[in-house]
Amino acid sequence: MTNTADVKYVFLDVVGFTKNRSVEAQSEVVDRLNNVVRQALAILSSHRDKIILLPTGDGVAIALIDLPVFDAHLALAVQILSGVSEANETAPDEMRKFAVRIGINENVDNLIVDVNGQRNVAGNGISMAQRIMDQADGGQILAGQAVYERLSPREKYMRAFKRFEASDKHGQTFSVYQYVAKDIPPLNTATPSPFVRKVPTKPRLSKFAAYYMAHAIANREFLLSKRDDSMRDYVGIQLLYFLATDSVASAEASVHDPPSIKTWKAASATFEEQYTHYREAEFWTVCEMADLIAECHFNGYAEYFEDYDYGLLGPLFVTEEGAAKLKAEWPAIAREFKLLD
Repeated sequence: MTNTADVKYVFLDVVGFTKNRSVEAQSEVVDRLNNVVRQALAILSSHRDKIILLPTGDGVAIALIDLPVFDAHLALAVQILSGVSEANETAPDEMRKFAVRIGINENVDNLIVDVNGQRNVAGNGISMAQRIMDQADGGQILAGQAVYERLSPREKYMRAFKRFEASDKHGQTFSVYQYVAKDIPPLNTATPSPFVRKVPTKPRLSKFAAYYMAHAIANREFLLSKRDDSMRDYVGIQLLYFLATDSVASAEASVHDPPSIKTWKAASATFEEQYTHYREAEFWTVCEMADLIAECHFNGYAEYFEDYDYGLLGPLFVTEEGAAKLKAEWPAIAREFKLLD
């Protein structure tokens, strides 16, 4: 018959254990962490027979077996953070300073004997404790659902937790609760990095897109004058595409590798004459090419063209934000088109 117990867990590891640390420093950090854990366990000295320590290399899992103290895991976690802070004050150099992240959990798990003949535990409680810890940053304590339900009704812990919805590498979701008490100096109460909303970075304009926008700005008034031409958007996009392609080719050309120019009569015809020339092409050919150009070259740039998001126009008329982005990211091209002094 399998023995079970109500187990409270404190699972912790060193954040960035190997980063910028010598092998010697790594060994000393483990020693310092072990000393911190041993000293912290002094608060439970009367319950030593109920404690199992499971080293994990750069951390330790502490299992408290059938311990009657309802908040023993959280009190121990706080004590460990204080011990780490004190240990860092006496560290001889930066490599020997360290931060730990802590996950606490509780569950009815199995008591087993491992391959070394030592007491051990097995079950969802300890595996979940590690998953909870994985969501934390240095100096933070995260708790599982069972811990929160046990502690949150107590006056000491009311309004002391902040809930987040986490997901593991398999896509399974679970709730974690960050301990955010205000009177514990070593406790990091900042939002854990996995739950910080990432602001998507806007893609930098490609050289082609920058030249395309520069030609579009330079010929804006003419294109506006063609508002009654049902083919204006398609013809305009095609012509701007050829002009931008030639501009990129010319910019990247060398004495030994001259550019191959694509635009009709690039060296002699005006923009209006070129527009008229491409306007005479077969309608569906022009349309298909314009759609392909937009799809291949302007994915992610829609906000820099007027009404492009709404499908009313293609990438034809550059917005003020688009012009500013062009000037900021490609100032040489902006100066070439006299958009910058």
